[in-house]
Amino acid sequence: MEGALHEVMAQGFDGDGDMDAPCCASRQEQGSTFLSVTYQRISYTELYVVTDSFSAQNLIGHGSFSNVYKGTLSCGVHSVNVAVKVLDLRQRGANRSFMSECNALKRIQHHKVVKVITVCDSLDHSGAEFKALVLEFISNGSLDEWLHPSTGSTENTHVTLNVVQRLNIALDVAEALEYLHHHINPPIVHCDIKPSNILLDDDMMGHVGDFGLAKIINAEVSGKCLGESSSVGIKGTIGYLAPEHGMGAEISMEGDIFSYGVLLLEILTGRRPTDASFHDATSLPKYVERAYPDKLLEIMDSSMPHNGNIQEVIDLFVAPISRLGLACCRDSPRQRMKMCEVVKELSAIKKACERQFDLVDV
Repeated sequence: MEGALHEVMAQGFDGDGDMDAPCCASRQEQGSTFLSVTYQRISYTELYVVTDSFSAQNLIGHGSFSNVYKGTLSCGVHSVNVAVKVLDLRQRGANRSFMSECNALKRIQHHKVVKVITVCDSLDHSGAEFKALVLEFISNGSLDEWLHPSTGSTENTHVTLNVVQRLNIALDVAEALEYLHHHINPPIVHCDIKPSNILLDDDMMGHVGDFGLAKIINAEVSGKCLGESSSVGIKGTIGYLAPEHGMGAEISMEGDIFSYGVLLLEILTGRRPTDASFHDATSLPKYVERAYPDKLLEIMDSSMPHNGNIQEVIDLFVAPISRLGLACCRDSPRQRMKMCEVVKELSAIKKACERQFDLVDV
């Protein structure tokens, strides 16, 4: 499967591949220049076929601007399952979301970020404008479905993530963000880190997806975003959005770090940041802060299986993850940890757990 994906992607990116279906030639002149240069297009007709007419049975997800369908894409003797993200162009902001995602994903090469295979910028059978991204299919659902199985659709809802799985997923996301923030020039800010945007593969590795709100930071213009005022139209998800963004602050890597900190605390507690049980704690970080360090057993996800002594689990996993999450969620952006520091801390936590526990069963 991996070899098939690589072959399909190679034809999708180099612009020289000969896809089985014609590539939206009638729309080449109308589409964005970077799309025609970067991607070999795929036709609406082929997407219509591979998703079985965009059938409800193949609908695997939806967001503010899109619906996502499962399909099987053929390339010569190979075939590969894909996720076809169809933009709802009736929604205000959908076109911008499509452009943002294309701009970001065309620059990203990291195994813990969902890969784009090709795009379609065309007309549908009725002559209406149609835009879609064809992404690698990640088979095990979203982290949100695993943390909150009652609201998810994963077939494994009876299985709960154990300590090591949660730790590894947290490290996967941190490494992806470290790459986006520190190993791409100019850096990319995701702007919507949350469990539903983290997809898990067969090995339970986390992949960061949905770059529809992503921004490319122009370091040469005082950290502003390329092509727009970075303080206009800031969007995200309530509970994960950094507090300074609600006060008109510019989009920044520190905003991603805050969102990641909330995600880390959600992995630990199994509670959403908008959980009604917080009462006067008002937020997930405040909820954890009030429990730290003496009442951590009360906030730990009670469904999380482990085979270690409970005090060892608290000392080696719950307490350090709480500290790390809270350090990412500090009110002052300047006081938050950098993602490279987060990766180092998580790696150290993992090593400590490896020395103490049998990580296969924890």
